[in-house]
Amino acid sequence: MAQVRHGKIPNWYNKDSEFEEAFHEDSPNAKITNEAVEKILKKYKVKTVLDLTCGTGSQVFWLTNRGYQVIGSDISPGMLKIAQRKAKAEKIKTPFLLGDMRTIKVGKFDAAITIFNAIGHLTKAGFAKAMRNIYANLNDGGIYVFDIFNLNCITNDDYITKLTLDRVTTTGDTKVREIQYSIIDHRGILVSYTTFYEQRGSEKPKASKNVITLQLYTVEELSEMLERNGFKVLGYSGIDGSRFSETATERVLMVARKL
Repeated sequence: MAQVRHGKIPNWYNKDSEFEEAFHEDSPNAKITNEAVEKILKKYKVKTVLDLTCGTGSQVFWLTNRGYQVIGSDISPGMLKIAQRKAKAEKIKTPFLLGDMRTIKVGKFDAAITIFNAIGHLTKAGFAKAMRNIYANLNDGGIYVFDIFNLNCITNDDYITKLTLDRVTTTGDTKVREIQYSIIDHRGILVSYTTFYEQRGSEKPKASKNVITLQLYTVEELSEMLERNGFKVLGYSGIDGSRFSETATERVLMVARKL
């Protein structure tokens, strides 16, 4: 996916949303991530949460079912459509809003979250703008929780080869295979090339392709950006809450407070 610019998103973000949901719904990684986020929110006594990149609603549903007041927002109509369908099926009345994390104004919350490498879809300037908007949507002393691939880990030796995927999932009578490989350049931009094969019943498989780009950061870069935009870094860890390692932690989970 090309990085999000000027409020526009590439077509694949809507077109392949069903594929993304098939692979991520109820996955072990989603559970681990949601548990780590919830632990942070408990630590800082959070009650209200704005999920600015809710996608199909993984964090929204997890937190809502555990008593938090949550509003979900996303730039992708396709992702929101799935989230709204799930909410209706589960009889959950959580609001889902169409909006860009860089500009949407929803209210004041104890915490804002942007999970699963969501900030990577923005340019560095776009992420700085998003930080300032997140600041505006937080109560005084509110916290911002987000994750992103750790640049120093991804560029360490041949670690990037561990991001290669070849996996299959089945939903109803439809089987989907996802094949992905990635490269990274000197600017810290990760480019992933993905092919999906979708087979309904005994029909011939249909192939579709997309290209996703993510801007990666070191912890030092993230800390500097947060401090320049009104936040104090409270801590960071692995995505599962484990102790952070500069070269071995694949995804960093960061927590910052609005000053």
